[in-house]
Amino acid sequence: MAKTKKESAFASVMKIFLNGVKLYFLNFEKFFKYMAFPIFGQIIGIALIFFASYIFTLHVSALTNKNPIFDNIPLVFLMLLVLTLPGFFIFCKAFWDYIVALAALNSMASSLLEGCNIDDTGVHTELIKRRTGSYIWFLLLISFIYLILSFPLLWGLLVIVFVYMSLSFQVFALEEDKSAFEAIKSAIGYVKFNFWKTAMLLAVLGITTYWLVPGLISWGFDIGDLGGFFSYPVEQYIRLLPLDGFNSILSQNNIPFTLKSYSIAKHIVLMVVSFAVTGFTLPLRSLCCTALYKDINKRNYAGKIAAEKLAQRAGKPSKRRIKDEDDED
Repeated sequence: MAKTKKESAFASVMKIFLNGVKLYFLNFEKFFKYMAFPIFGQIIGIALIFFASYIFTLHVSALTNKNPIFDNIPLVFLMLLVLTLPGFFIFCKAFWDYIVALAALNSMASSLLEGCNIDDTGVHTELIKRRTGSYIWFLLLISFIYLILSFPLLWGLLVIVFVYMSLSFQVFALEEDKSAFEAIKSAIGYVKFNFWKTAMLLAVLGITTYWLVPGLISWGFDIGDLGGFFSYPVEQYIRLLPLDGFNSILSQNNIPFTLKSYSIAKHIVLMVVSFAVTGFTLPLRSLCCTALYKDINKRNYAGKIAAEKLAQRAGKPSKRRIKDEDDED
């Protein structure tokens, strides 16, 4: 009996996953446009910060020699700060949009699962932005819980809590009447009797969107030597670092490892590619988790209705019983 339940749960998880994949690719263009700035904006913002600091580092000595007024450490740091502000603002805006997308995509997923379209993505985003204060409090609560459980000895508990809280964003986005704390509490209640099903879905999504797909695309970059092409500008910046000093320290400590600017740059590029791929698969994760949330919510609602009908029937005397009581009178 237990084996049948496990198999049915796995079949249900795969059904949710495959349906999510189908909806994801059917709406890939819309999802790509929606996620483009939140993902590429973060990459561009960081790139502009490092590019500005790189150019400034190359010319700061010449600038100081020509104008002694710049031979002032606070002034140099102030100039560097001003030069990196545009990239910093772009990064912050993109990062916030990505944070908003974590919740807004669940509203879009709900519409798709109900057979509606998501042509106007701004409507779903506005649903979250108009609750910005509550959303920030919600994010702080989740971050605080995960921060406490990030201690190595608590990693096992962290995994369990992560599963229980995995539907928190769905509850917050789709049940607008709930506060930040109530959303987390309700999510735990939903998963309480669906723990293994939720864990299986998260495992499938994790393997697919955090390991398999990013790994394949990174492998394609590596095989096609695209990583080497994009790593060239990164390598120019890394060459400014005192790698020779680090390698000397490694050699003195008999550590058989050498830091090379090209290898580091290539690794960074592949990490950026993995980040982008993982970001663009966020809608797939939202679709699947929202489908699970709606399935659990639907079954809970059906169970509640059935319980209410049963209670009504138990509390209401039958017609035969009423007739017998009348005959006795």
